[in-house]
Amino acid sequence: MKKLYPFKQKLEKSIIYLIEKIGYIINPIILNFKNQKNKLLIFYFHGIYRNEAEKNLNHVDPQNNLTVRQFTDFIEYFLRNNYHFIKPEDLSTGLPDNKPCIMLTFDDGYFNNTLAIEILNKYKIPATFFITTKNILENKSYWWDAIYKFRSKEGKNLDEIRKEQNYLKGFKHSFIENYISENFGIDSFEPWSDIDRPLNIKELKEISTNPYVTIGNHTDNHSILTNYSSEEIKKELSLSNKILFDLTGINPSTVAFPNGNFNNEVLEITQELGFQFAFTVINKLNPLPNINIDHPLICLNRFMAQTGNIKRYGSLNRLGYTPDLLYSDIKKRLLFKRKMQELAR
Repeated sequence: MKKLYPFKQKLEKSIIYLIEKIGYIINPIILNFKNQKNKLLIFYFHGIYRNEAEKNLNHVDPQNNLTVRQFTDFIEYFLRNNYHFIKPEDLSTGLPDNKPCIMLTFDDGYFNNTLAIEILNKYKIPATFFITTKNILENKSYWWDAIYKFRSKEGKNLDEIRKEQNYLKGFKHSFIENYISENFGIDSFEPWSDIDRPLNIKELKEISTNPYVTIGNHTDNHSILTNYSSEEIKKELSLSNKILFDLTGINPSTVAFPNGNFNNEVLEITQELGFQFAFTVINKLNPLPNINIDHPLICLNRFMAQTGNIKRYGSLNRLGYTPDLLYSDIKKRLLFKRKMQELAR
């Protein structure tokens, strides 16, 4: 059986690739007839590179980070397709009836996000920036970048690095920080350049006054909240909001859960603390008529932006899927059908 596993894995990758290629061909045709005006499409980004040369320096985990050119292409693609760019508060104040809507979000608080803000200013487009406060206060590189930088330098491949990162995601931030310090030294959280460093306090204050910028909560330590007790969850969220208020005068009503992890307890505490919008990384469209703005907490789904051709992958996300998500759904349906047939015998 062990010998079959690599073959099965390769087969699944081939099927997903085929779904993607077919989608590139037929999706533009489907979109001509599909009503998109009652859906909200949300994307999340992490870092932005000036160019491919910066990416090749390996100063940050790539995480599908876009270059300035790719981000500009992204914006122009959705403008050409008549999308209306909105911010979270627009869900409460009203949306246009004649346009599909899109929202942009950035996680973590990288300094390199200022490259994106220059483009947002140019096109007069809003975006929400979810800030991990401890990194900004202490000018610390993000822990996943530390793993990526040092392991890449050692010659580890991306699969090996991902395995180590995923292992660490099962622990609290204190364990992760100790692990990194023990493996790479006490200076391992020092940023290497403007590519991997967080915003500093002055820069955060400056962007917070930008009319196109909404500041959101991303916990104090980028804590994966499902690893924490209820009191620890409250502390991570409330402390981050306090710091953001002290620094900017803004008390965020939006939060993005680090790594996308949440459960009922996390949602209850988030609502209890007064947040209005909680952003996940569930790859789905948001049905606008079904967003209950009177509910104390609104959960919103997001797609991760990709480094590929936006004319291609944009059509997939506009229809509410990714190739691997569609493949997984097809597999589930086939398995369910098979079980029903077996029960009917």
